[in-house]
Amino acid sequence: MINGKRGFVFLGLVAVLTFFFGFVDESMAAKKYTLQLAGAYPSTGGTPRALATEKIKELIEAKSGGNITVNIYLDNQLGGDREILEGCQFGDISMVSQTTAPQVAFIPELAVFDIPMLFDDLDVARKTFTGPFRAELDEWYEKAGLKLLLFEPIYYRETTSSKALKKIDDFKGLKIRTMENEYHMAFWKALGANPTPLNFAELYVALQQRLVDAQENPYEVIWASKFYEVQKYLTNTNHIAFILSITMNKDIYDGMPDDYKAIIDESMKEASDFLFDLAKSKNDEMLASLEKVGMNVETPNAELKAELKKAAATVENMIRKNVGDGVVDSIIKASESAKK
Repeated sequence: MINGKRGFVFLGLVAVLTFFFGFVDESMAAKKYTLQLAGAYPSTGGTPRALATEKIKELIEAKSGGNITVNIYLDNQLGGDREILEGCQFGDISMVSQTTAPQVAFIPELAVFDIPMLFDDLDVARKTFTGPFRAELDEWYEKAGLKLLLFEPIYYRETTSSKALKKIDDFKGLKIRTMENEYHMAFWKALGANPTPLNFAELYVALQQRLVDAQENPYEVIWASKFYEVQKYLTNTNHIAFILSITMNKDIYDGMPDDYKAIIDESMKEASDFLFDLAKSKNDEMLASLEKVGMNVETPNAELKAELKKAAATVENMIRKNVGDGVVDSIIKASESAKK
């Protein structure tokens, strides 16, 4: 039996040691995170978007030594574009991968990326997004409670049609399927075409039955949807850059240890390079495949390109009214600087 005074000292020492070693154990035990990465696009087909999400998972898990697990949910498993972005804002979904189009309702400034003919090529677009303009992008997303992790131009929207589109008169009365997007529709109207919103699931049959004469999508979609079976002409209008973004709930990101944030940032940078290079390679492959199956590929001459830019100015004016001159001037200045 321990006497009173010595017992008191002993018990006090035990308490101190317990506290000390308990503290050390807790500090040395790395905190583990499980992050969800959701997207509304297909997981199959080996597309650059799907492969990039796999690359992100691989990089983050490897760099964190397994302390960060990334679970991928594509194919609308957690909802459509709007639902998953809302889920990310609320913190129910950690990360979301999607294009900018469905984000405009949450971040109005992103409408600037609906200005047609904004970038001469995807290399210019990429330089724009990695330059000083990136800080403005980050601010736009942060106002919506989101941390922007990746912002990569991977395709252009191109035009397929049942007739050649070589001059501006060829667009007159052209019934073209578009998304239900006021800016996209205004662009085609300015060209003299008849934009027709239509559910994508109905598009192949509509083209086959000549209910619409044309449609606009990246090569990947044209190839995967076999539009080459019902459309013989492909015009490289390069009118809208197709941008993939990956965002994270800002509170979740901010609450992670600094070394974990660094792992995520570094992984996203590597994934961006991987995605851009892969998309460029795939685009070249898909264009060659479309030509091989018989599509007639045209690139607009200087005269038609000038007409496309003239129609784009109509959309630019609309967006200036809706989001302000400052936002539009900023992206135009950044893209002009990126050309140098």
